Order: sequence, then C-alpha cells, then structure tokens
Amino acid sequence: MFNVLSRRRTVFVVLNTLFFDCIFLGVLLSQFLYTPFRYTSESLGILGLDWPWMISAIFLLNLVLSGFVMLTLPGLVFFPLSAVVLAIRGVLWGIMLNQTSIVPFWLVLPTFVLEGEGYVLASVAGTILGLSWLEPNWTYKDKHLSRLDALKMALREALCLLFLGAIFLFLAAVVEALTIISA
Repeated sequence: MFNVLSRRRTVFVVLNTLFFDCIFLGVLLSQFLYTPFRYTSESLGILGLDWPWMISAIFLLNLVLSGFVMLTLPGLVFFPLSAVVLAIRGVLWGIMLNQTSIVPFWLVLPTFVLEGEGYVLASVAGTILGLSWLEPNWTYKDKHLSRLDALKMALREALCLLFLGAIFLFLAAVVEALTIISA
C-alpha cells in the first residue's frame, strides 16, 4: 500500500499542493466576494443522529460520493478531471472555511487535513487510472504494457490508494463527529 504511494509520490505531492493552495485561494476570494452561504451547525442535517451513526453517515458520504464518484471516476474517464474537481473542491472549502461560524478554526483544521488527504488520495487514484489507459508508457515506463494490462495494474494501485484514503476519511469522520458534538 505504501509502496504504491511511494511510486506515485510526485502525483501525490502535486495534487496535495494544488488542493491546499486552492483552499487558501478560496479563503482569499471569499474576502472580496459576497457569499450568501453561511455554514452553521443547523445546516448539517445529521445533528439528530447518535454519534456512531453520525460517523458512519459522514464516512460513507465522504468515501462513496465525494471520494469515489466525484474524484476517482472522473479521472478514469479523463485523467485531468480528478485534479480539476479537486481544485474546485479546494476553492469551495476555502470559501466555506472563511464563512464558518460553527466552531473556531483550530477545531476544524484536523478534519480539513484528514479529509483533504483522503480526497487527494482518491484523486491520485483517478489520475493514475486515467493515465493508464490513455498513455500506458507514461504510467508504467519501460514495461511496454497494452492499455488493458496497464489499466489492470492501475486498478490494483487505485484500490490500494482508495483503501488508504478510506482510512483517512474514517479518521476525519470521527474527528468531524466529535467536533460537531462538542460545538
């Protein structure tokens, strides 16, 4: 699992930089733009749940919808789409972060970092999947694989990256639930 991340460290570092820089950009943009959205604890819709159910709901939504459907699958179709969606998400997170009235920043920061890393890993998986069938020689240099064989290898790598991302997203769900409960 960590071998895969080590082999793809350049993509991981680039997407990490992109995501967290876009969060900062979103914070800056929200200083100059009127944003009617106000993020409060009432806007969450999961407050009535017991904390184990809250953790499960947050984790499954983040993993399936936000991680897999929105970040990995677009990359499979065309590899730059994972990075584009990740960048848009970063800007929106920055805007939301600047509008947050639920808790102080230091309470939200661990959730942002853990969840952000989970999303970056999902985006790396999508990027590798998309590159594997589009240009196998870029993904697997000196292996001379067919597109199908490269896609199969990339699928195994993507599963490892998604599993690691799921660990980050689970930890983020625990931290987020605890933050919501304590707010």
